[in-house]
Amino acid sequence: MADAQHVDRSALGPDAMIVKRLKAHRERLGLSQRELAETIGYPQSYIARIETRKQRPSDAVAAALDEALGAHGEFTHLLEMARALLIEPGAREVVAKETEAVRLRAFTSGVIPGLLQTEDYARSQFRKGLPGDSEEEIEEKVAERVRRHVRVFGRGEPPFYRAVIDEAALARPAHSKKVMAQQLRVLLSCQEKPRIRIQVVPFSAYDHGMQSGSLFLLDLAEGGTIGLVESFGTARAIEAAREVAFYSELYESVQRLALSEEESSTFIARYIEEYENEADS
Repeated sequence: MADAQHVDRSALGPDAMIVKRLKAHRERLGLSQRELAETIGYPQSYIARIETRKQRPSDAVAAALDEALGAHGEFTHLLEMARALLIEPGAREVVAKETEAVRLRAFTSGVIPGLLQTEDYARSQFRKGLPGDSEEEIEEKVAERVRRHVRVFGRGEPPFYRAVIDEAALARPAHSKKVMAQQLRVLLSCQEKPRIRIQVVPFSAYDHGMQSGSLFLLDLAEGGTIGLVESFGTARAIEAAREVAFYSELYESVQRLALSEEESSTFIARYIEEYENEADS
């Protein structure tokens, strides 16, 4: 999942610094919460929630605070740092380079790849995988997953994306049959995009060498390949040439077991029909 189980709540963490710097800028300019709120066009309650760490500023509010307080991008940068902490520490460096990749290759054994997940599916995964998180923390992680999708695929020239998904990820419903059917419909719509290819490894392929985790490989525009191996909530970056070669070979060995793109689409469509029929019954 590449998402951190614990957010940095220290006094020097970015969330705490947002509060400290907001109060410091207000005091410097002699502004009350109400006056600042009127200046940026938001309710005073919004500023109060930020200063009590009950809510992070949105992108628009961070930009408005930078302009109104003469902060020169300080709040925008702190917000980016805070969001980076939502990513598992071992994965942050790799995820940060997603937008620099010309090709992304993903294998998942039990879940739909993160960049292809719907909000409802992602929400279900976070609730089950991070039971100690509050609903507010879960929603922030869901929002960050959506932002990652936009950053990667919303570019003028998006990367080539190759996903190999074990049938187990299709067979295990998330939250409800309706949510799962919607998620699989999104997979089919992604399959129609020219730079995205999705293949399914069916149960009939028997066992393979990647049944207990997920793999993410990034071929970078500047040259070279880096990767991320995940299992049971932990993530490890791989950069050494020997390791990258090993996992690339492992990825290709599983890909050879997968159905073709056309067969995979038909396969996914059958699961959609089953989930929709069960949801209606």
